[in-house]
Amino acid sequence: MNFGFNTDVQLGGLALHVQTEDRGKRNPVIDTTVYAGGRVLHRRIRKYAEHLNDPSFNDDVLRQWLEEQHRTVIEELRSGVLVVPLPSPPTSQVDGSSSAEGASSAPAVRGPAGANTQAASGIQVQLTNPASWLKSGSASLIIEVRTRVAGTSVENAEVEVAFEGTQQSLIFPAVTNSQGRAELSFPMPHLGSGGADLVIRAKCADGEDEIRYSLRAKSKPPAV
Repeated sequence: MNFGFNTDVQLGGLALHVQTEDRGKRNPVIDTTVYAGGRVLHRRIRKYAEHLNDPSFNDDVLRQWLEEQHRTVIEELRSGVLVVPLPSPPTSQVDGSSSAEGASSAPAVRGPAGANTQAASGIQVQLTNPASWLKSGSASLIIEVRTRVAGTSVENAEVEVAFEGTQQSLIFPAVTNSQGRAELSFPMPHLGSGGADLVIRAKCADGEDEIRYSLRAKSKPPAV
């Protein structure tokens, strides 16, 4: 049985989302992530593989650990013990409701797989065509990578577009050009009833960054 907790926290005039999840017995990890507008600000992990064969370990113990870690992160945020970089409120977000076929998109609230506060201070990855990246079953993403402080283009940054939650793990790599831009085009993978996460990552010598969006399959209208 997988557990999860979600809490919205106001900090510095910005709405943060704190999510804690159990990744399951195949990946025995308690994963807490702090988001703002779909961007990962902080991640905390606790592994518990060594406890799986312990007779005293059960679902009640696991749930208690999740609650404790979730509550601790929220208390540290509110007290100032945990300091995260507060981004400016986003001016746009991925929106596939008008052009997507079979999927709509919105800022995700699921756990990330990589970014941390130190990395986020170096570079920033952005999706520059959030309203038109998905058309007629094909994805075409235009991604830019810039330094977070000066806003200058980052050349030769490694970019990765991944879909998490699909039947097969799908990753599409690219490298930014002299304008800090990378363009990727590919057929849109099939989304199951539970949807999937679209994850865009960038990495270079100055750091790394990640943005994440939740994709949901478009429901079919009821038969008349």
